[in-house]
This record gives sequence, structure tokens and C-alpha cells, in this order.
Amino acid sequence: MITVTKCNGKNFAQSATEMALLLEQKQVYGVIKGYDHKPQEPVANMTAMEQAALNDLMNHHGITRSTILLGMEPRIKPENTVIENAKTLWEKLASAYQSKLKLNIFEIREDNWRIKLQDSGDVVNYASRINRKVQDYNLCTQLTTPSTNNTDATDTGSAKTIAEMSE
Repeated sequence: MITVTKCNGKNFAQSATEMALLLEQKQVYGVIKGYDHKPQEPVANMTAMEQAALNDLMNHHGITRSTILLGMEPRIKPENTVIENAKTLWEKLASAYQSKLKLNIFEIREDNWRIKLQDSGDVVNYASRINRKVQDYNLCTQLTTPSTNNTDATDTGSAKTIAEMSE
């Protein structure tokens, strides 16, 4: 089970990383990345298979949107509940709260997955590319890990387990 720190506006980097991991666990992360597009209204002459695929996509969007909303503190939730599209909701939160100084651990990890030996030419170049991503990740964790003397540190009391609530 993944525990997600509820987003309060000041802890977006940590909350978004945990939320992305939870969405990945639920196999709906593609919705916020734009891999799964919210379909248009169904047409009258859809086959049963097309209707099932449409229902599946709509279910993924619903799971994603409700999981994101459950991951917000009540103070910032009302202005975001009117957004119907899960990807748009995620992008609005990112543009409103993402610090330009902090890197997103999840994005670095995703970039690391894309590094392929075939694309690198040789093993030395491949290892060098991975090492650079590891360094980025280490820098990111240093920037996003709350410290005890940092006034922006996340209140550990606000960490909520939302995996069960959103299932």
C-alpha cells in the first residue's frame, strides 16, 4: 500500500511523486501523462467491444480523477472539483504548485527507464547515461526530502493513506 501525503500547496513535489506512484500502481498513470485520452461521447452505432473499451477508459479517468482529488487537502480541493478531465486537473495542480527549483523524482525515473543499450552505442556510454540520471535522482531527493529545520517541511500528521479510500 502506498501512503500519499495530501497536497496542501506547499508540498506538491512530494505529494505529486507519491500520487504518481499510486496512479502507476492502479495502472492509470497513463491518463495524466496523456497516453490514455478521454474519449468523446459514444456514438450510437458502437460495437459491444468498442463500448467495453470506452467504458474501460471512462473508468480509468474516473479512478484517476477521484484519486487526485482524494490526495488534496480540503483547503485546495473546492476550486479543483469542477475540473472533469483528470489530465487537465493534474496539469492545473502542477502549474499552480510545482516549484521550479525542485525536480520531479518520478520524471527522472521514467527517463531512466527510456535509456536503452541499443540507443547508447556501447556499454560505457550506456553506464554513463544511467549514472547521470542517478545523480539527478540523488539531487532531487536531497531537494525534496523534508528536513527538521525547514519551515516548508511536510507535517507528518497530514500523511493519509488514500489507496483504500479510492478503490
